[in-house]
Amino acid sequence: MSNNLKCCICNEPAPAGNIYGKRAYCDRHLAAVHRPNPSFWRSAFVQVLVMGAFAAAVALATASLNENMISQPALIVIGLFLAIVPTALWLWYFYRQDRLEPEPKTKIAGVFILALLLTDAVGLRIVGPLFSLGQWSTVNRMTSLLANILVIGFTYETIKYFAIRAMVYATDEFDERMDGLVYGTTAGLGVATLLNLHHIIDNQGVALAPGVINVVTTALAHACFGGLLGYFMAEAKFSHRPIWWVPGGLALSSVLSGLFTWLIDEVSAAGLAVNPWNSLLLGVVVALATFMVLVWLMRRSIRMQLGSANS
Repeated sequence: MSNNLKCCICNEPAPAGNIYGKRAYCDRHLAAVHRPNPSFWRSAFVQVLVMGAFAAAVALATASLNENMISQPALIVIGLFLAIVPTALWLWYFYRQDRLEPEPKTKIAGVFILALLLTDAVGLRIVGPLFSLGQWSTVNRMTSLLANILVIGFTYETIKYFAIRAMVYATDEFDERMDGLVYGTTAGLGVATLLNLHHIIDNQGVALAPGVINVVTTALAHACFGGLLGYFMAEAKFSHRPIWWVPGGLALSSVLSGLFTWLIDEVSAAGLAVNPWNSLLLGVVVALATFMVLVWLMRRSIRMQLGSANS
């Protein structure tokens, strides 16, 4: 009797006994699954250090430069580089956390591109002009904060929801809780990339020192908010959750997204913060706090999946 099993990762022939968690693996990838995995917390700490080192290196390298001496086209090219590199590094990090069955790169690319396009077409071209927040939301702190949560935060998180729902949610690829985290962070990075590119181009470049910290933090924050939303969506799919579960996750991620945007952008732009570095620092705190929650959720999801595989 022939064996038609294929490895769920590389699609190579898999021995009949190489079944783990209802998935087939070739010998090489089964060994990788069982290999002791570095601590989620350690890998997260290393990733934050790497991103911090990247931001610090750029800030130090540009500290002695007179940005007025750099041409606008050159400044835009540098800014675009600074917007793309953090996205690539965060995407690589989150993708590698799913060691049981890494998601198809075509699906990852599809979610990323759809979120990016929706952010441009809906978020910036429709919602932005429709509400004209700059004309009325800066009256006071509370109005500014509520506008960022109810309009900007809700819009970005709804875009992430639709990108996941349209591309992968109903497919066989979305078959475990970790998938919600992976695709959610991917959608978040799509949103963040478009926002960073738009910010850099609109401002004809960026102030390089605070600019690199801004784009690194924006990429992390939106990835984490999207991952949190993706986790709620996965829980709703694989567990018996009440009808308000996903809307509740959308509301939570929208509040965090709006708060983050208010801290790093609107507060300073509206003159409501004396020092823009202070609001940027608060934005970093929100992003890192959400990242720690997301790391815990990823660790929990992998342990639950391994536990079900061994039962």
